Order: sequence, then structure tokens, then C-alpha cells
Amino acid sequence: MASPEIDEFERLLFDWEDGTLDALGVKRLRDLLRKHPEVRKCYVERQMFGAVLCLDGDAGISSRHTSQSEAGEEYFTEQSEMTCQQERSLDGVSDQLSMLNESEVVAGGSVVAGGSMVAGGSRHRRASLVFVAAASILLCVMLGRWLVVESRLQTVGQDRVANGTERVANGTERVANGTERGNEQEATSVGIAMVTRLVDVTWQKAEKQFLVGDALSVGVVGLDSGVAQIEFFCGATVILEGPARLMLESSTVARLQSGQLRAQVPPAARGFQIHADGLKVVDLGTEFGVAINEGEADVQVFDGEVELYQSNGEQRLVSAGNAVTHAANGVIEDAKLTPGKFLGLEGLDDRVRNQKQNRYQRWLDHSMELRKDPRVITYYSMEHDRYWKRKLASSVVPENRDLDGAIVGAKRVGGRWPQKSGIEFKRPGDRVRVNIPGQFGSLTFACWVKIDSLDRWYNSLFLTDNYQRGEPHWQILDTGQLFFSVRLGAGLGKGHHKVLSPPFWDASMSGRWLHLATTYDVETKTTTHFLNGEQLCQERIPDELFVRQTRFGKATIGNWSSPTRPEADFAIRNLNGSMDEFVLFRDALKPQEVRELFVQGSP
Repeated sequence: MASPEIDEFERLLFDWEDGTLDALGVKRLRDLLRKHPEVRKCYVERQMFGAVLCLDGDAGISSRHTSQSEAGEEYFTEQSEMTCQQERSLDGVSDQLSMLNESEVVAGGSVVAGGSMVAGGSRHRRASLVFVAAASILLCVMLGRWLVVESRLQTVGQDRVANGTERVANGTERVANGTERGNEQEATSVGIAMVTRLVDVTWQKAEKQFLVGDALSVGVVGLDSGVAQIEFFCGATVILEGPARLMLESSTVARLQSGQLRAQVPPAARGFQIHADGLKVVDLGTEFGVAINEGEADVQVFDGEVELYQSNGEQRLVSAGNAVTHAANGVIEDAKLTPGKFLGLEGLDDRVRNQKQNRYQRWLDHSMELRKDPRVITYYSMEHDRYWKRKLASSVVPENRDLDGAIVGAKRVGGRWPQKSGIEFKRPGDRVRVNIPGQFGSLTFACWVKIDSLDRWYNSLFLTDNYQRGEPHWQILDTGQLFFSVRLGAGLGKGHHKVLSPPFWDASMSGRWLHLATTYDVETKTTTHFLNGEQLCQERIPDELFVRQTRFGKATIGNWSSPTRPEADFAIRNLNGSMDEFVLFRDALKPQEVRELFVQGSP
């Protein structure tokens, strides 16, 4: 009976041959070869037996296993080729050994305990001596090959760090973290301002649309209606009310083309400018409003003072409590101060608060309907969970407490709204453990997630423990790509088809709530990725890698598996961020249904 170490060794070899063995698996495979004599013996014997059968046939020694000998010769040829192919897996040896009767091998002059060779009762004594010598040399070769393999396994991880690149499934290259800093490029971003709040906004059709947290470069922000709060990198804050068009020219200059705005400029941002209707308004550390109406510019100062510059060179100082109008003919006249006309930060706070309450209620109503959907396998809405509980309640109706998850390490935090909770994953051990029984076909994964950074090569959303046939993996690569696969199996010609989205995430999106979804359609044999209700990509799964029946069993949200080996090593794939809703369907949702999930849950 094989030892657990040998069983594990064989599984790891399968994954190595399949190209799915990660860095931690490579390390474990190396450790097994180094620490366990029985594993080394198994490795050497399995290669040697195949070669012995080949030599047996070539020496003319009598054997009733001619077919095995031929197969051994073929396999030995494969082994020679394997040396030139970075030591591929040795699966075929096991198949040959299963056909071999050990007692007959000994009788014919084969292996005894310890790996030594004994000459048996051959009818051809001279051939037997040749056979013994060749087999002895072969034993040395096999031991040498083990050292080569062990060395190459060790360099797999080192090459990634020292001077290598790791191939991603889509053929692109990722530069390893260990490259010399002189060859690295520092992470960069672009922008002169950012959107910090939006209330009931509709965008002008010809202009770009933005989300809260978006960085703004030089260009136009155009509103048909609603309010946008824009914070310039110099420190000035502008509240733009639609309909309006604001041209951003630099981090200290903007041009109001239509509509109205209110600017709050602290001392650190003194010198901030708004240009409007041939008039330049230069702030001296204040709060002011500017409106354009029928060719006239209205400037009101609520605090501090501003300097006005006309195109003809004239200059005027306007202090707090005063207002002026710049007429179309270029004349500046005093005007009545109307601070209520311009929305301030306190008024915007009230609008944002009301909007959040309305959107939370909209999501809650939709959530109550979603949990009754017969297509839902499991659903974690997280809206009523208490902070002290270490259980993640499943929200499906009718109730099924067997689907409840166990929170390990991860913390309860605020979700998309103040009334809602979520789960934060930060440390390598943080995770939510679930057990989902049953067998399925098509699937849809969907969640609301806030990514702080992508620290790992693989950042888990949902990963099954053992990753056996029919089990899916859903995660994010450090390149910002969604990754989805369903396992076909282990061994030669098996593995999985990885579907990668285009890169969708970079550091500028850190801390922003995103809706991610992936569908697996067994009828069309396609996988489709979505971001915020919009399709990122769709890919057909090759017939030879397609799996119709799917399953889950024990799985992990936000990480991968639990330690099972004595050393308690485990792959570090924890998500660095938060999740406040996760749903799994037994159907491939249509694009409009995925869009509806996003719209109803948008914060």
C-alpha cells in the first residue's frame, strides 16, 4: 500500500506535467524528493523498471512480457526526450508497472530490495552479465537524474525571482518581484483632480462618464443634471451643478463654460483659478461661487476674497459678502449676494445621505427577491450579520443553515452603505469556509468587492479546496485580470481551460466598490466575464477541455483551502480587500440580468 507521501508525490507530478503546479507546489515536490527515501526510491525504480524492460528485450533474455518490454522501450525513449523538455512528469511509468509481475521480473534477473541488481537463471549467461552491468549503470543514471530534477525544481522558483518571467495563460509576461530595482518602473498614475461624490448625475452624451474615485485628466466634465464634487490635487474643492460644463486645464486652473459651481479653497490651495466668460477669478484663500447665464458671469464671495482679472487688463478685488456681475459688454457691476443659489458642502452632505438611504433600500428590496430565486445555489447578503459573530449566514429562501460559512481570521467591516456590513480580508490566513453539496451544470458567480491591492500572483474570490474534476476556480491575477477555470482532471492531456479577461484593475481603483461577475454556460460552452454590469470578454471552451457537470464541495471565499500537510503550508492567495455580497447561481445569467444585479446594488 502506497504511503501518503508517495500519493501526494504522484498528485504533484500530475499537476507539474499539466502546467498547473504553483510555486508552493514546486517547493513541496522538491521537499518530498529531498526528505523521503521512499519517494526517491519510487521515482528511481519507476524509471529504471521501464528501462530494464527495454534492456531485457535488447539483450535477448527470455520474457513472457514482450509487450511490456516494447512499451518500456518506448517509454525510455520518451524519458530521453523528457530531459530536453524540462523534466516533464513520469505518469507513463506507473501505467507500465501496473502490468508488471514483480516475481517474474526477479526470476528474469531484475531488481531486489535496495535497488541492487541480481543475475537470475538466464539461458544466456553472457547476455545476463551485459544486462547486469547496463542496469547498474542505469541505476547511477537514474540517481543522477533525480539530482537534476531536484535541482531544476529548485530553480523554478529561483528563476522567477532572479531573472525570469512567468508566462501567464494568455501568453503575456509578468516581470518577477525580485528583478533588480534599476530595471523596474515605478508605478505611475495620471490626473489633475478626482471625483469624490456624485448625486443623481446624468452625463452629457458627447462627454465621458465618471465614477466616484475616478482620476480626472485635462478635459471636460459635462453634466446634464445632478451634482458632482471634484477635488483638485492642489487642494481646492469644486461643487459643479448640472446642467454644466467645466473644462479642467491643470491642477490649479479650470474654465467654466456653462452652469454654476461653488469652490472651497483652503490656504494650501491659494491661487486656484476659475475662468469664466472672459473673466479670471483668482482665489486668495476663500469660498466663492461662479455662474454663467445668458453670456453673463456672476461671481459671489462667501468667505475671504478673490481677485478678478478682465481681458483688458483691469483688476478688481472682491471681499466676503459681496457679489459682482460681468456683463457681456465687459462691464463689471455690483450685484446682490445670494448664497442659497449655490449648493455648499453641507447641502451636498444632505443630498448624499438621502441618496445612500434610497439606494440601500432599493438594494434591500431587490435582495429580498433575489434570495427566493430558485436558480440561486447559495447567497451571502451580509446585511444583518452581527460584528461579533464568526458565522456568515446564507440568505437563501427557504432557509438552509448547512450553507452557512465560517469566518476565519477575516474581520467584519462596513459595506457599501452605513447600514450594511461586509468582510475584510487582509492577512494570509483570512478566509470564509463554505461547503456546497450537489452537482450542477451552468454557473454564474457574482460579488461586490472592494480591492485595496493585488499583492499575490493569484487573488482569490472563490476557490474549491481540492480542485478536482468539475470544480471551478474564480480569482484575480496580479495583472488585474479576472481568471476562471473548471477542472477537467489530472494526468496527461487533462487540466483546465483558463479564461482571462482583459486587465480591468489598476491602483487608481483601490478602495472602490466593484461588481464582478462570471458566467459558465454549458449549452454554448462559453465563459463570460463582467465588470460593473458590462461585458469584459467572452470565450468558447475547447471541446477537449469542456466539463459539463460542475460541483463545489468544500471551498473558500477570499482565499484558498485549509492546511492539510504536517507542516501546515498553504498557498497564499488571500484577497486584499473587502466583500459585502456574494451569490452563486445554477444558471448562466443573461447579460441584462447581470446588468440588473449591478444597477440594483450600485452604491
